[in-house]
Amino acid sequence: MSFTYAHDYMRPVLELARVLDIASNPDPSALYEAGSGGFQVWCTPQDHPQGWEDIQMQSGAFSKPCEYVGSVHWKWQDEEIVAVQIDTCAYALMDQKPDEYSPHLEPAAGDPRATIYNREDDLVWLAEKVTWLFGQAAVPLPPWSIPPARERPARLPTRPLPLRGGGIRGDRLARRRPS
Repeated sequence: MSFTYAHDYMRPVLELARVLDIASNPDPSALYEAGSGGFQVWCTPQDHPQGWEDIQMQSGAFSKPCEYVGSVHWKWQDEEIVAVQIDTCAYALMDQKPDEYSPHLEPAAGDPRATIYNREDDLVWLAEKVTWLFGQAAVPLPPWSIPPARERPARLPTRPLPLRGGGIRGDRLARRRPS
């Protein structure tokens, strides 16, 4: 078993994320920006986390108005993908609602503002988009991992296709696609 086999297992997810690239695809489900070991997810005025209703979004270099929500990376243990790590950062909330949102992971004592990092509504929305993408790519979704500063929100979707042993290894590659 090797790093290459585990990475190949996730290839359909990254390929679909490239097809659904927010930079070039105007389709409403195109909210992704793929990298080599994960992807970023963006929201639009029509599809966004709760709490983003009055956020102004611009297209810039993308195919439609959007704002960054979070990133998704494979969490490795040796040569095995053991989880999908999700992390959010609501820069748009901080920029457009500075009286409500702080750029600090832990706002200072007496600061009534909420942090922009891993807000529960953002994590739930991101997890729904990740679950959908894995389902469309026909790849079993590994367990969730959220950086240690935050506990897993109770509302995160459960993985639709449980994996025995908790990870993705090269020997499971053959089970990925139906014959």
